[in-house]
Amino acid sequence: MPEFKISPKNSFNGEDFSYYNLSIIFDETTSSVIGNLSVNYYNNDPVNLTRIPFHLFLSAMLYTIRRGEINILNTTSIKKPKIPLTYVVNEAAQLLWVYLDAVLEPYERAFFEIEFTSIIPDGGLDRANSHGSDASSSRIYKFASFYPMPCVYDDFDGWNLDPYLESGDPFYYDMAYYDLTIEAPTGMVIAATGELVNLTNKGSTLIHQFNPGYPVREVTFAASRYFQNQSQLVNGVTVSTYYLQESNFLWENFALEHAKNAFELFNDTFGSYPYSTLNIVEEYAFYLGMEYPLQVYVSHLINNDDYLTSTKRKLLEKTIVHEVAHQWWYNLVGFDQIDWGFLDEGLTSWSVDYYGRVFHHNWNYFQFTRYYDEVRTVLTPSRINQSTYQIIENNLDFVFISYSKTPLILEKISRTIRLGNFTLGLKNFYEQNQFGIALLSDLQHALEEIISQSLDWLFFPWFDNYYLPNYDVTTIRFNDIEDNLIVIIEDWNEKVNIYPYSQEVQVLVYNIDGNIIYDDFVWVNGTTTLILPMIDKPDKLRLNYGYDVIVQLFSATTTYFEIFVVEKSVVIPGYTFNFLLIIFFFSLLYLIFRFKSRIK
Repeated sequence: MPEFKISPKNSFNGEDFSYYNLSIIFDETTSSVIGNLSVNYYNNDPVNLTRIPFHLFLSAMLYTIRRGEINILNTTSIKKPKIPLTYVVNEAAQLLWVYLDAVLEPYERAFFEIEFTSIIPDGGLDRANSHGSDASSSRIYKFASFYPMPCVYDDFDGWNLDPYLESGDPFYYDMAYYDLTIEAPTGMVIAATGELVNLTNKGSTLIHQFNPGYPVREVTFAASRYFQNQSQLVNGVTVSTYYLQESNFLWENFALEHAKNAFELFNDTFGSYPYSTLNIVEEYAFYLGMEYPLQVYVSHLINNDDYLTSTKRKLLEKTIVHEVAHQWWYNLVGFDQIDWGFLDEGLTSWSVDYYGRVFHHNWNYFQFTRYYDEVRTVLTPSRINQSTYQIIENNLDFVFISYSKTPLILEKISRTIRLGNFTLGLKNFYEQNQFGIALLSDLQHALEEIISQSLDWLFFPWFDNYYLPNYDVTTIRFNDIEDNLIVIIEDWNEKVNIYPYSQEVQVLVYNIDGNIIYDDFVWVNGTTTLILPMIDKPDKLRLNYGYDVIVQLFSATTTYFEIFVVEKSVVIPGYTFNFLLIIFFFSLLYLIFRFKSRIK
């Protein structure tokens, strides 16, 4: 097979992206900012635009006393004299619509400014919040989705106007160049998306200017007077941690090392990380972690006094590795996380298990419940390839679909085509889709290029079927004349699924003494007939599901199917079974007729 060569992208055309200059003044007392978003919007879609929508997510986030909100003060053109632009705020839909002063044609640009104020939720354990207290040296201000966020236009939905959802990560953004300027009180430690390129001292305040250097999907920052900080240069990238004193033991001793290991592994395996910084920041949240470009958050929940130290360390490592992996599978390669939310979380979760294989020599090291045990015992419909809305409507568990079943199926694909081919395929996938939006079909195509064959038979059933296979042996017969065992394996769920499954299953045959007389892996392709050569009279057949076969199971502890063998029925040479049955039937009728005649 000729070697497939992956050609990395070495240049980026800035003309293909929008530019956003975000300048804010942070008020510590009110947990708010006054902001100006200068928009240089590039229309990269083949449609004329007269208005552009922006998400206003803050008002939908959890809060304790004061909810978050974004207030739009005005929108104007940038050219002088500035001309006011019409805008409409739909609070229920969490949207801002900015009406342009001229039609924006494809591959042209529009320039305007949005002035706004934002206040983050007080006390809520969501993606943006003001939490902790000065008395305990624990106050953190976390700003995420705190400015008008540009919506995405695509071929599937037109404008993607989805509101903030509690299930999954309801974020879907195009890449853009950002410049972020934050004026904050002196003494406030700021962790933000991008490299700190300028710092201006104004006495009571400092102006921090951050620039990522390359396009990103959004920006975030966290501020605290109590952050402690560690940094290390890793392959030319400054990897930093920000954490509170109460978490000092865990973070100071382990966090930076975990971030470094994850970064180096994924950078080598998936492709080069183009930015100069990566921050790991402690946060207050009800979840374990959250990803943003160049900056990820790890929850204070990990430092729970009820946890053993070993549990804390494992949770910290798993969460850091997971969020670092999102730099490749969310930021650099983007996804529609509403329509295909399973993809970035699935790839990221698989990446965590790959890290576990490399650093702990155990693929399921971080699986507190093994994927195989969890997935195989779900007997209800659990199709992967569906939107977040469909998952909610069908009363399914987004966490199960995205964080357990999808990475298991990716591991299934990896073991089927071999790990080396799979990781090469991921590198190919990354190179082909970085700075863009990818689909499941793009992942399949990238893998197919590596192995030079179609993977429809592997992708379609595992991602689109509703049920796992449920195998049964409907026929098992020993032919002592030819010394073979005839076996028909049937998938009872084949009729309710869209595509037949194909996978290798270990078949074991035992004799009456319990000795194995046949042991081999066979392909089960939907309903499958097997003719197995025997060296002894068989007594029992076992389909051994072991560690690689994905099937429905009623119990995680019973990982096989067994059935006893029946001997071949006596057959008169030259006569089929149906012919003999007809003779028997007419003979029976004749006997009945004779019996009735005698009674008369």
